Amino acid sequence: MTLGQRIRSARIERGMTQKQLVGDHITRNMLSKIENDSATPSVKTLEYLAHRLELPVSYFMTDSTYSDGSSPDGLDEMRKAYREERYIDCIRLLEKSREVGTTDEGYLLRARSALGAAHKALEKGDVREAKEFADSADYYNKQGIYYSAAVDAEMSLILAECALSLDISEFEYNAAEYKRAVRAISFSDRFKLDRSEYLIRQGETELAAKLLGEVKTEDKALKARQLYLLGLCDMEGGKYEDALHPLKKAEEISDSSALDAALEKCYMELEDYKMAYFYASKRLKSE
Repeated sequence: MTLGQRIRSARIERGMTQKQLVGDHITRNMLSKIENDSATPSVKTLEYLAHRLELPVSYFMTDSTYSDGSSPDGLDEMRKAYREERYIDCIRLLEKSREVGTTDEGYLLRARSALGAAHKALEKGDVREAKEFADSADYYNKQGIYYSAAVDAEMSLILAECALSLDISEFEYNAAEYKRAVRAISFSDRFKLDRSEYLIRQGETELAAKLLGEVKTEDKALKARQLYLLGLCDMEGGKYEDALHPLKKAEEISDSSALDAALEKCYMELEDYKMAYFYASKRLKSE
């Protein structure tokens, strides 16, 4: 049997539907393609499916060649097809060569080719085909080391547009995924923090505090810096008691000598010399 047939046979023997087998790891549509041998699972996905089916990975990998993730020879023709925007040709070539198709570069080419094919499908008005390619781009984008938030954002936007024609109930989810991916590639929060620090140094603490309030980041390092700068704004205004709240919140996320110095100063101004000594000692140890 082929790899896809083995997976399908094992699933049916265990009385599992495709939806039950995939869980949250991949889409049911992608599993259907794998079972029909029109898509090649990554080793990571194969390990997941084997675990769910309570079978050793070796059961599925017999007579199948998989790469260890490095790039073997044979990619030139696929690269050429991608450069010439022959995305479907590139995908077909990757499907034929499992050894190449399961490399990190193979996953990258699959993801970007599927995304290009999805765009072309939308241009010709084939929404269902666009959705299939976008789902494929989502899967392969997450398999190798070359995950791209930009591909993630484009793919989510295409899926949101497809939902308007196919299943509007999926729009909100895909729109939220698009926003998440865009935040991951956006530099606007970093710039706002840089600008806020500049304003604080210029004595424009009100403007800085307003700008800091616009930062809506989920990145821990950026969030810690935002809280630290909010604390500095309060300190510049002599509000040392108020400054402790964002500074202590920042300390829960990250740690730095600059943060320790700010906390030391706050406690000194509040005449809590025990805590001031604690942060002074902590700062000196880290410097």
